[in-house]
Amino acid sequence: MTFAAADFQAIRRAIASLPADVSSDAIGIQAPTLEEIYAPEKHAAALDTAAPIVLGARGTGKSFWAGVLGDRELRAAAAKAYPRLGLMNVDVEFGYTGIEGPSGIGRDKLDQCLPADAGLDDARVFFWATILRALDSAAGQPRPSLPKLLPRARDLDARETKLFETDEALRRQGKILLIVYDALDTMATSWPRRRLLTQALLEVAWAMRAYRGIRVKLFLRPDQIEDDALHFVELPKLRTGAVRLTWPGTDLYGLLFARLAMGEAREPFGRLLLLLGLKPASRDRILQRQWSLGKDEARQQALMTALAGPFMADGEHGYKKGKTYDWPLKHLGDAFEEVTPRSFLGLMIAAANHGVAPPGRVITPGGIQHGLRAASKTRVDQLHQEFPWIKGVLAPLAGLLLPQEEEQVFAVWRRAGTLRAAIDDAAKEGYLPPVDPRRSQEVHERALYTEMERIGVMLRRKDGRIDMPDLFRVAAKLLKKGGTAPL
Repeated sequence: MTFAAADFQAIRRAIASLPADVSSDAIGIQAPTLEEIYAPEKHAAALDTAAPIVLGARGTGKSFWAGVLGDRELRAAAAKAYPRLGLMNVDVEFGYTGIEGPSGIGRDKLDQCLPADAGLDDARVFFWATILRALDSAAGQPRPSLPKLLPRARDLDARETKLFETDEALRRQGKILLIVYDALDTMATSWPRRRLLTQALLEVAWAMRAYRGIRVKLFLRPDQIEDDALHFVELPKLRTGAVRLTWPGTDLYGLLFARLAMGEAREPFGRLLLLLGLKPASRDRILQRQWSLGKDEARQQALMTALAGPFMADGEHGYKKGKTYDWPLKHLGDAFEEVTPRSFLGLMIAAANHGVAPPGRVITPGGIQHGLRAASKTRVDQLHQEFPWIKGVLAPLAGLLLPQEEEQVFAVWRRAGTLRAAIDDAAKEGYLPPVDPRRSQEVHERALYTEMERIGVMLRRKDGRIDMPDLFRVAAKLLKKGGTAPL
């Protein structure tokens, strides 16, 4: 079988034309679609109704899986991917989505129900109201107004009676009602209110363990549940039982190859697979993880070698620069060494758009390095949406050589007045600052570093020096000996 230059170019175009922004919402126009579902084996726990807490950084798939659970057709596909979860016997309602709409609850509705001076008891009542709303909706009744539900939610006897009766009915039917909470980082713009709402929701989630037919699932950012200021006696148990969404390298490459196998270049991609002694696959085989290219690292490496060459440099000593298979995984990780599909696909898309198409290849090592620069810029831009203070904190560090002694890093921030500027801008613009100024009379740069470490943007080496993963360093214009040059 021959493989023409046109086939390489078709695969290159297919990678280049993949959607650059793979972000999702649980509902609305960015809700997941059937064609987008890729089901890593380790993500089964995230869809399990017995797991109430799912943790994941931005881009790991929290809202994607929340949207899959909330859509009957997509849930059926997930049931095919994970047959042991019994998802065909599950009905889903949303408790919070971060987006307003017929089925959504966002911050406007939350603020309508909870005034700024609300206490923990009031916050718990609000979340009990979201559960009662879900029960009514699942029973086919019109979704009532949340403010009107608050008196029912506050009445302990009436609330427990409703929950007990619904739970009994569901168990007789062999059904489970799952109430999903997503986009929980959008609930508040101040530290005290975020902690209040997070703690109240966690307490309600813990109380819901009393019911087998009604269950809750919270998709949370790790920093929300790891906040040391939360005071809830059962919190350690919730943390221990939480499921974390992660993407091992084989799953990331499996996702990319599945997109190619099912996309516009499926025919030339299939010919390349046959040339390498690999088998194409149907959508069902991919969904059910029966395709070797979704899990076999050796076969994935063989395919990546055909697409980009074996090493990140040519010549006798090219191997010293690393393998083209390993390099993206090594350089796209955050401080926790986690790589997201968003960053990985972004690198590959940028690599396929870079320069002139190489002869006998799809992408080049130079394209992969360029892809890191593009992925870094995108990741910092996306992080800015989550933490609007991040660019102001990174900007003064431009030109700094890493790794660096902590005092040198702190001194740069101190001279630039970085921390005070971030706190003042957060107060002015109405977003959550990097540190809570109310917790200390004097806020120090060390607290800012701790927050950067907590969200995976900075890390401390064994010798105590501060470092930054390439995923953020490149876009932030920090330097590193032997590292990819900044943008």
